Amino acid sequence: MWQSVLDAYRERIVEAGRQPLFLLLFGLVGSFLFIRFSVRMIRRGTSWWPGNVTPGGLHIHHVVFGQALMLVCGVGGFTIRGEGGVLREAMATGFGIGCGLVLDEFALVLHLEDVYWSEQGRKSVDAVIIAVAMIGLLLFGALPLGGFTGRLTLSQSALAVLVLLLVVVSLFKGKIYTGLLGVMLWPLALVGAVRLARPRSPWARWRYRSRPKRMARAERRDARIHQRLDRGRVAFYNVLAGAPDVVLGPQPRTVPGPQPEPPAPVPALPYPPGPVPAWRGRCIGFAQWYLRIAALLNLAAGLIAPFRNQVHRANTGEYFTPALMTAGFTAALFAGLLALMLRRRKRAAWMVATVVVAGYTALCTLALVLAPEDRSHPFNWGSAALTVAVLTALVLGRPACRVRGERGNLVLGLGVLLVGGAAVTGIGAALVRVGSAGAAPGWGDSAVYVLIRLVTLSGIVEYSDLDVPGWVALTVNVLGAALLLLTVRVFFRSPRSRVHLGPEDERRLRALLARHGARDSLGYFALRRDKSVCWSPSGKAAVLYRVVNGVALASGDPVGDPEAWPQAIGRWREEVRDHAWVPAVTGAGEQAGIVYRREAGLRALEFGDEAVVEAEGFTLAGRSMRTLRQTHQRVRRAGYRAVIRRHRDIPAEELTALARLADAWRHGRTERGFSMALGRLGDPADGDCLLIECRDENDRTSALLSFVPWGAHGLSLDLMRRDRESDNGLVEFMVAELLTRASAGELPVTRVSLNFAMFRYVFEHGARIGAGPVLRLSRTVLRFLSRWWQLESLYRANAKYQPAWEPRFLLYEKSSELPAIALANALAEGFLTRPRLRRSAGEGRESLTRSAQGGPSAPTDAGSGR
Repeated sequence: MWQSVLDAYRERIVEAGRQPLFLLLFGLVGSFLFIRFSVRMIRRGTSWWPGNVTPGGLHIHHVVFGQALMLVCGVGGFTIRGEGGVLREAMATGFGIGCGLVLDEFALVLHLEDVYWSEQGRKSVDAVIIAVAMIGLLLFGALPLGGFTGRLTLSQSALAVLVLLLVVVSLFKGKIYTGLLGVMLWPLALVGAVRLARPRSPWARWRYRSRPKRMARAERRDARIHQRLDRGRVAFYNVLAGAPDVVLGPQPRTVPGPQPEPPAPVPALPYPPGPVPAWRGRCIGFAQWYLRIAALLNLAAGLIAPFRNQVHRANTGEYFTPALMTAGFTAALFAGLLALMLRRRKRAAWMVATVVVAGYTALCTLALVLAPEDRSHPFNWGSAALTVAVLTALVLGRPACRVRGERGNLVLGLGVLLVGGAAVTGIGAALVRVGSAGAAPGWGDSAVYVLIRLVTLSGIVEYSDLDVPGWVALTVNVLGAALLLLTVRVFFRSPRSRVHLGPEDERRLRALLARHGARDSLGYFALRRDKSVCWSPSGKAAVLYRVVNGVALASGDPVGDPEAWPQAIGRWREEVRDHAWVPAVTGAGEQAGIVYRREAGLRALEFGDEAVVEAEGFTLAGRSMRTLRQTHQRVRRAGYRAVIRRHRDIPAEELTALARLADAWRHGRTERGFSMALGRLGDPADGDCLLIECRDENDRTSALLSFVPWGAHGLSLDLMRRDRESDNGLVEFMVAELLTRASAGELPVTRVSLNFAMFRYVFEHGARIGAGPVLRLSRTVLRFLSRWWQLESLYRANAKYQPAWEPRFLLYEKSSELPAIALANALAEGFLTRPRLRRSAGEGRESLTRSAQGGPSAPTDAGSGR
């Protein structure tokens, strides 16, 4: 089909001498779309977008630039002698751009006032659509007023007068589109002239006033047909050109005196209110399954050479396949991503899918209209019918796609597409020229070849006689796939949670922790201020989460009364669904996992254990504690001692200095920890936290441990830092000192939660006799990964204290979402970082001191936390 369309373009446009007219139409449509996009950016107050042109305070409308461009290009087109060639085509393009700018402000010229964003301004869109339709009909060979061939005859004149009369009657009957397009297609004018007039038209006022029955019929027909069409037209205009301003009714006169304060603005909902009919959701489901099947077929065609060759022969010959079935990995990736985002009901995915399928529908229509050989194959009609069915399902299912993306996705995505497309086109054209076996082709031909491959997502279109090596085509395909993936990723970004923990939320959470904090050792970490909160309707429970890479990552158990957990989880699940986030919970306990599974339909995966040590009965005696006892004695003999204090008992200046030390001892530039880290050190609100200093014989601080409260008599490890030049056993020494003193009754502590050991079961049982091959292989892989993340050393460091292991679970909804959840978890915990500009050391240290930011870092040998 692609080749048929290109051949038809050469035959009916280029060879027929209509290319200047086509370029005029292209310029008109392009300038109209651009200027509408520009004024919408100005209207929404985008700071980085250039505003209105106002030299000296005078607002110059873009109609002025359009008139100047039309004048220059129009006069220039008349002064060109001979064929004109490229210069004539450039003048036609410029004239079309001027037409687009002028017609976009047609309403201003008509009303002689600025009615751009009012209902009267919609006349400009009507003018553009009529102009585009008429120029398009001229391109297809239609002629006005029935057409004239040869010398003007009496019959031709009579036909022209008759058509003109029908057009005038249609216009008087209030049928603007039918009448004006009837100039080119006289059957439309005949239908408009014969049918009943619209009730508010001049014809109805003149002819139907004395005929009440006819007026009643006209009103019924208008309500049944025209008003429905008008509602669809208004919705289309809102998408194309923006909605007009809301005009308020007449305001009552105000009485002098003090005026009441205006009400607080109500934040806009992320989706229109009201339920969506189930049948609209089924329409989107049909489109989604079609895209899934298309992705699978494209993938199969990419892997199976005979199937791929057959699809390519069909698309390059007299056949064409349905939309997005082009046999290639790039098309498979694109269709699969669209299906995934439609399943999440994202509005951006609906827009992209609709534009792509509508464009392909237009191409199918052109092929069937312009290529007689394509019309002769029933397969093509079936492909066109299936494509139209998908387009219809998308249009009908539009209200079901309510989820809006991140603010600025459209602009950023277009920027990535344009800049990346230009870069890929330039690189691809250079590769085509370098890889050519014979004489190097021109830059124009090479660029057009690359553009065709990018637009069609394949190489099914042949352009000129370029002999492109296979490695060049493969490179262009890989670059195009990467560009497509990046652009679609930007277009479909989920909105980030912009409402983080506020002072009132923190106050309410602290009150809940005072009553229910002993239930979960990770409860205090809910006070991280980079988290968002979902409250139950009663306010007795809350779910704390953070949106990372499109994943709503909740951490630990819900805070508060377990009786109110289901309501808080339900609110969190609604929030996740409304924003198309991926639901996930990391570090949940067994009781919370059961509630999440029952209320949110999440599945559980045990991925580690928390080490909990009971202070009562803890002792360093015995054979099992030999290693820890020797480390404790060695560090004590070296002159080290432990100083244990609550944060509120430490002077502010000293606590600030300790925070600076913690920052200086951090292993790497990235703070690690999310679900089991508070993310700050020394905040006045955290006075109940406990700090352990390890001081050497010169009273110099060499290591730090910070614990957060776990109920009234428990502690949970938050921060570990040590001087890397000090003794390796300082952390073990401080923990042993804490447990020993608590066991002796010197501290009101009954239990201590230490580090979290990921995959503890694999490390412990994979080394035993009789372990299966899968368990041994998993242990080998994890030991290899421990070279970077030190998973095994963290487990062994915890095992020294003979703790009780409490399982923690990762909760997820679908197995296919586990890679995205794992990536989000790694980003949140700090194991992976996004590339960004590096801050100076002074800047980072200043921010830590100002906000007392600490947090865990690397494993124990590097002086880190969980």
